[in-house]
Amino acid sequence: MELHVWGTTDQLAILDADCLAATWYMALAVPHTDFTIVTSSNTDLSSSGRLPVLTHSEGQADGFLDIIRFLRTKGYDLAADESLTKEQTAINYGLLMYVQDKLELITEYTLYLNKDNYEKYTRSIYSLYLPFPMQYNTPLQYRSHARANCARIGLKVEDKTDVEEEMLKNVPTVSKVQQLKHDNMIEEKLVLKNSVTNMKCINQLQESIRVINQLQLELGSHPVDNIFSTTTMTSSDLLLLAHLYIITHKDLPDQFIRSFLQRTSPEILARVDQNLKVVQDAISKIQRRGPTFWESPNIVNAVRHLVV
Repeated sequence: MELHVWGTTDQLAILDADCLAATWYMALAVPHTDFTIVTSSNTDLSSSGRLPVLTHSEGQADGFLDIIRFLRTKGYDLAADESLTKEQTAINYGLLMYVQDKLELITEYTLYLNKDNYEKYTRSIYSLYLPFPMQYNTPLQYRSHARANCARIGLKVEDKTDVEEEMLKNVPTVSKVQQLKHDNMIEEKLVLKNSVTNMKCINQLQESIRVINQLQLELGSHPVDNIFSTTTMTSSDLLLLAHLYIITHKDLPDQFIRSFLQRTSPEILARVDQNLKVVQDAISKIQRRGPTFWESPNIVNAVRHLVV
């Protein structure tokens, strides 16, 4: 089996929670001789157009949920999941679905709609994984997708063009001095609007933490002081960990979520660090390789994918 994800042979990309969670799951549940991680960063290899994708003798499985469903049919299960009762298994699945739905939106906002993070981190990091011109087109496509997704929960962002059109109704420009003042006003208003949306995102995170705590309580693994299980990690814990790892990553220019958790729930960040050590130790032992030419994201393969 081969799991295709975002990244390089040296490091997995801190971009996609499903890729991280699927890699960690396999590292913890599947014998290391039975699979290889391929850091192809090529979405054309997937029938869904998204990574991760697991290729195997019977075909492929796309996305974290489909991948773990397939692996379980082959007897590859996490110890924590395997020990659950039927009722607990149903609750754990509900928790998985909730995390994938709600935390995915928070992650999309943090990476693609938060102005500083998108312009200074997300947009540029794609150059590590994709060649020209894909390194520019792909983040734009994901940003458009994130904008549509996040709008349904009220996380709407405005770019400079939106603000400029709004202000032009009231601030005509007649000189270079006025134009400069006008531009500064646009930037100030944009910063203010982004700050307001950041707060809406934090409100969404707070509500998600409340619901996850409740589901963990029903699962019988109440964490007492944070949202992770108290024992070994379940599949829902892995997906939750992946999202929290991304949205609190120290390379993000705007640390609004990490700062909030440091003030209100430092124990969550402590458990994130603790759980990361477990999964990072596990993935250090697995087989990993870069893509072949025909697995790589390049113009030849992109054209070939469109034709086939």
